[in-house]
Amino acid sequence: MRVLLVYPNLPLMLVPPLSIAIFTSILKKLKCQVELFDTTGYIYNEDVSPKNRVKFLQAREFNDHDDLGIVVKQNLLDDFRKKIIDFKPQAMIFSVVEDAFEKTLKMLKHIEDMDIPHIIGGVFPTAAPELCMKNPNVKLIGLGEGENIIIDFIEAIRKNTTLDKIPGTWYKDNNGNIHKNIPQRLIDIDLIKPDFSLFEKERFYRPMGGRIFKTVPVETYRGCPYTCSFCNSPMQVSFAKCSGQGSFIRKKSIPELREEFQGLIKNHSPEFIYFIDDSFTARPNKEIYEFCEMYKEFKIPFWFNTRPEQCSQDVLEILKNVGCYRISFGIECGNEEFRKRMLNRHVTNEILLKHFEIISKCGISFSINLIIGFPEETRELIMETIELVRMIKNYDTITVSMFTPYHGTVLRKIAEDNNWIGKDKITIHTTSESMLNMPKPYLSREELSGIMRVIVLYCSFSKSEWDHIRRAEINDKKGNEIFGYYSGIYSDKFLKRTQEDIKENVNI
Repeated sequence: MRVLLVYPNLPLMLVPPLSIAIFTSILKKLKCQVELFDTTGYIYNEDVSPKNRVKFLQAREFNDHDDLGIVVKQNLLDDFRKKIIDFKPQAMIFSVVEDAFEKTLKMLKHIEDMDIPHIIGGVFPTAAPELCMKNPNVKLIGLGEGENIIIDFIEAIRKNTTLDKIPGTWYKDNNGNIHKNIPQRLIDIDLIKPDFSLFEKERFYRPMGGRIFKTVPVETYRGCPYTCSFCNSPMQVSFAKCSGQGSFIRKKSIPELREEFQGLIKNHSPEFIYFIDDSFTARPNKEIYEFCEMYKEFKIPFWFNTRPEQCSQDVLEILKNVGCYRISFGIECGNEEFRKRMLNRHVTNEILLKHFEIISKCGISFSINLIIGFPEETRELIMETIELVRMIKNYDTITVSMFTPYHGTVLRKIAEDNNWIGKDKITIHTTSESMLNMPKPYLSREELSGIMRVIVLYCSFSKSEWDHIRRAEINDKKGNEIFGYYSGIYSDKFLKRTQEDIKENVNI
């Protein structure tokens, strides 16, 4: 049986997705002939987030072709149709996040005459199934985890049985009736080893700290113990609990992780490991020590995302000793009251700064993650965030995202209730223009876009320069000249060197 995996991705968002690798492994065990259509290398009338991060001084410059070997393509829809004509799949499986859903709809529209059975799964169908099913070309969606769903989907097609009774799915029949089926069971995440063999070699290369690494993603646990109001991970935990599936948060065993690393080394020779866990150190220290004891066999450089308050000196030292190359820390907002009330993050600035003192001395390069444009956010609140960042020493870069009102999040509901975004509006990715239309005293889209391009300058330059930097928020000739002046200084001082060369405070 021929099955086409389809990954509608944002342009140049690198590192192969684990979901596709897991599905590849499952389908091969089902004796399917599997191929992949991946949109990552296509630019299709879209803003390109990695390029924006370079433009906004949040990442070092890289060249798609020379550094990563990527040839950017344009003819997404025609190439997709040709792939189907050539491969003649009997089924298609889409793995979709909200940012790529409208692209998915365009792709389905372009091949609607072929009438190929397909299923769409991922975070977005789980969060907004009714919205997904509104489109006439969407017939079957998977809610929650997809591993067991795709097995039942493939077997139903093989046996030529109806698709309306697959657990974990919603199915729309020819009369427009939607059949909502019971939830699927959760999987044992130890049982499936990912298979990245369908990805082109260029997809494994990723810039990190001024160098290029051959990178593979690894999941050590699934789910997140935290309930941040801007994130859709809590929705997945809640979905599993409310649907009677049980605890969504599961950890891989150390022996299984060791075996997975051995397989990745044998098959792909990675130079870098990209841990995709929501918060890598959100586990007892004992488990971190057990992981490090195992991982010292490999010592491949790695990155992970976590919270600063989860890092002690002992933990950082042992992680550094086994290869930790870089960490991203999310603080998002600098105002304690707003962070607690709106973001559901309960940590004081005093505690954050205490932990960053330890982090800044540990010798591991790190970046700071911020979000701007939250519902009810004012300019004054963003300036408090900047002030907090200015008190943190020795960070390498700042990553700033525009608040993205994902379906299934608490803040999406707040934005809808205030009529700052329509209920059916589908999000776009994280460095684009704000999607909220908020009245004063909250920030407009134009104001947020201006702050986005200069926020790194506010964090890094003396306050005596702030009046000039504020003028650079305006996207006109004078504003662009000022931005060019300051960004040139910042780039020369920091971004033209690797993270190994940057150990001093970034304030200029």
